[in-house]
Amino acid sequence: MTPETELVLGIAKEIAFDQKSNILDLIEKDDIDWLKFKEMIIYHGLTPFVYPVLKDHLSLLPEDLNQTLKATYYYSLNHILQLEQEFLVLYDLFEERKITLIPIKGVALLEDLYLKYPVRPSADIDILVKEESLEEAIRILEELGYKKNLEGLREEYWRKKQYHFIFGPSEERYSLSDNFLTEQTKKESRNHFHIVELHWDLDYRRYRRRLLPEMFGRLREFMIQGKSVKLLSPEDTFFALALHQRRFGTTLSLRNVCDMALLLDKYKSTFDWNYLLGESKKLRLCSTIYFALCQVNLFFKIDVPEYVWKGLNVHTLKRRIIQRFIEKNTFLPQQNIRGKSLYLKAHFLLYDNLWEPIDYILNIPYEQFAKYYGLTPYNRRTDLFYKGRLLYIPLKVILNLVSRRN
Repeated sequence: MTPETELVLGIAKEIAFDQKSNILDLIEKDDIDWLKFKEMIIYHGLTPFVYPVLKDHLSLLPEDLNQTLKATYYYSLNHILQLEQEFLVLYDLFEERKITLIPIKGVALLEDLYLKYPVRPSADIDILVKEESLEEAIRILEELGYKKNLEGLREEYWRKKQYHFIFGPSEERYSLSDNFLTEQTKKESRNHFHIVELHWDLDYRRYRRRLLPEMFGRLREFMIQGKSVKLLSPEDTFFALALHQRRFGTTLSLRNVCDMALLLDKYKSTFDWNYLLGESKKLRLCSTIYFALCQVNLFFKIDVPEYVWKGLNVHTLKRRIIQRFIEKNTFLPQQNIRGKSLYLKAHFLLYDNLWEPIDYILNIPYEQFAKYYGLTPYNRRTDLFYKGRLLYIPLKVILNLVSRRN
């Protein structure tokens, strides 16, 4: 490991389990490339955590980095408070309409898992409703002043090929929700733009099956800022986090691994491994779950029952490839530049058979094809490339390989 890698991993262990490492020794060696360190914490989603973790050693850091870390930490504190306040407004209104609203990812994890370091980065508010409540949920958000953001794509694509809508604020954003906010919160909120992702599922529909059909019957009560809200069970939360790893972006992000490790550690005495194993087999998610468990085991030594490893029934060769992929690429320099290449490699490791990722690539929805390759949707040029994607896709792979070598 490079000094930068050791320091980033040491910070992640401090976040997850308060594991005292050799952080001070690493900093005092004076051989850390601070620019590389900064790139790595950004990729791994750890930037807001660094200031409180290194608070006793900040004088040893470059002054400009010190100031950046401090500013990021306090911005994150304020931003996350805004997101929580906004979520609670939404929760009250959905409760009034008798619609079950579930926070997922950011807001859901914050007070459950990150009490010591309440600055887990979250760009938006992710909420989940039952599919039959979707239209009423859309109406509530629009009444509040939110506006559906289709990102220039047809609504039919979002409904049939996706599992969430993105909502952003309109100019009248707080016209109705003002009644639920304090004067100070209203003043602060108008200076921030919140994004809401309204989910009706946790991932794309596969084999025409609904994911985790029992999850709404397995909800638990949890307190957020003194209010009782409903959360997914720890097992369904783990599924949500593991499935998120399959999305384009940060498959190897340590922030996501911290989420999963903290969850498994907190609920280790009650975690229903049989449910996780059974649903993984039923939904053909064994490779996805194995990949996630391999990450938490490699970096945080989380104990996973032996029968779970065996029960996932991932071939020995594939297990070795997954472990090697994680070890080799998690701390690869310039992750942001290599993102597409890593995503494609991971894509073939996260599915239970070889044909499924190939089939997805061959039959990729038009809109996702355009987005992935930075093309303008619904024009003749993109239409032509999409029709010829069996040639276009391998050609782009070859060109990217040649470009990197040069």
